[in-house]
Amino acid sequence: MRVLLFLKKKDGWERCLEPDEKPCELMALWNDTKPKTTTAKESIKDLSCCFIFKKKIFLRDDEREMQDAVAKHYVYIQALSNVIESDYPCSAEDAVKLAALQVQIVYSDHKPGSHVVGFLTQNLKQFIPKDLFTLKKPAEWEALIFKAHQAHVGKTAEEAKTEYLDIVKQWPFYGTTFYPPCKSVQSKKLPSKVIIGVNAEGILLLKKDKELVSTHPFTEICSWASSSTTFAFEFGSQTESQKYTFETKQGAIIAASIQTYIDILVQFLRSGEEEEEEES
Repeated sequence: MRVLLFLKKKDGWERCLEPDEKPCELMALWNDTKPKTTTAKESIKDLSCCFIFKKKIFLRDDEREMQDAVAKHYVYIQALSNVIESDYPCSAEDAVKLAALQVQIVYSDHKPGSHVVGFLTQNLKQFIPKDLFTLKKPAEWEALIFKAHQAHVGKTAEEAKTEYLDIVKQWPFYGTTFYPPCKSVQSKKLPSKVIIGVNAEGILLLKKDKELVSTHPFTEICSWASSSTTFAFEFGSQTESQKYTFETKQGAIIAASIQTYIDILVQFLRSGEEEEEEES
């Protein structure tokens, strides 16, 4: 499992550090009164920033990862963060299911005398997706969570993590890395600004509120390219294709993520072919 260093800004957007960037040099800019830019030409003056370690590449069916307790924990922690931060759209019903599993992981089996409304009041926002939190009163959320929590008596933390991930991995946005809204160039089919998402299946284009605009599987992507200020990809078939271009400083990072997934998919295909040859 490969974990990389990300820079998280006050606006909530994150980016993976480029190989030549040094954390200490970036930190020196955070409290600097003089306007400066990072090596990625991105101003971070007057922003509340922090560094976080995260996985960048996700596969839905990585059994090796799920069999390693440490690796599975990191995957769970990141999935939990994506759920709570509403990076992954979630229904209220699923939110309660996941919160009940989280309670099982943190507090173990349901205790009728302790796990009652009020027990989670101080940290309830750590259990409910922020976009859903105001849909119900805190007491209502707690009552629903503890009712669902009762069904997990006897379940170990490892089993609860596995079940949590089994639910989240079914969602279309699972494992998606989202990049800040960028301007689409000369395309009437897209909103003026879109969020680009990349996962193991392909490229997603979304509105600023993360409403899905279109999906582009890797099997339909013909090519992609980037510069210091743009990212573009072509999709369709050899006889008929379209090209989307976007203004973004994240172009090289987006292109690198796509290449990594393509390399993994090619490796899987070759492994499958080699196994078939050995069997024959």
